[in-house]
Amino acid sequence: MIKYQPFRTSIYIILLCLSCAALSASEPEKPMSLETQVEGLWSYTGLTTSDGKELPLYGVFLLKNGKFIQYAVFKGEPFEDQGSMAHTGTYSELDGFIHLKADQTLSTSPKEETPLQSRGETDHDLSVERSGNDLTLVFSKGTGTIQLFELISSGSGDFYWLENGALTLVDGHFILVDGNESKMNAGYGSYKTIEGSIEMNIERWTNAAPDFATNISGTSLKGSFDGKTLTLNDGRVYKVKP
Repeated sequence: MIKYQPFRTSIYIILLCLSCAALSASEPEKPMSLETQVEGLWSYTGLTTSDGKELPLYGVFLLKNGKFIQYAVFKGEPFEDQGSMAHTGTYSELDGFIHLKADQTLSTSPKEETPLQSRGETDHDLSVERSGNDLTLVFSKGTGTIQLFELISSGSGDFYWLENGALTLVDGHFILVDGNESKMNAGYGSYKTIEGSIEMNIERWTNAAPDFATNISGTSLKGSFDGKTLTLNDGRVYKVKP
C-alpha cells in the first residue's frame, strides 16, 4: 500500500531546500589569486613610463606555472631602428604583488653607441589589476612603468629553458628569447610543426650583437626541433637545458 507523506512534512523539506540554496548563493566567491590572474599569453596594448610618457609597442608576455617570458619592440619608423626588450625567468605572489625574478634582462637601442645591453638577473614587484581579458601590471609595487595587455589565450603548451633564455610553444604561438652580453635573438609569432620540422612565422624579431642591433618582421624561419635542440636552417642552434 502506498503511503503519502504528510503535507506539513513536505512543506518543511521544501523550505529547508530553499534555505540551503539561499545560503549557498549568498556565500562570497573566493578571490582569484594574483598568480591565477596573470596566467596566460598576453599581447601588449600599451606602456606608460613612470614619468607619464606613452610608448606604443608590439609584444607579448607569457606567464604560466610560475615561469615567464617577455619580448617587445617599440613602434616607429624605420622599424629596424626601434629599441626592444626581452626577459625570461620565474614569478610568484609575494606580499600582495607579483614578484618577477628575471634570469636575464636584455634590451637593444640600435642607434646608440652600445646597441645591446645585458643587465643579467633583475627583480621586479608588480601590482596587478585584472578585468576580464584585460590586464594591467604596474612595476615598482604600483609606482613605476604601467604595462597594459589583452589576453590572447590560456598559454597551454610547452615551456623550454634554453642555455641563455627560453623557448615557448603555446596555442600555436612561439616566443624565443636567447641572449647575453655578446648576442641577442628574440621574437614571437606563430608556428607549425610536421614530423620534427618547424616553421616559425615571425611577427616581430630582434637580432643584436655588441656592435649592432636590428629588427625584422613578416618573414619566417625554418628548421628542426626534437624537444632538445632547435636548429634553424640559417645555422643557429638553441640547446634546451636538461
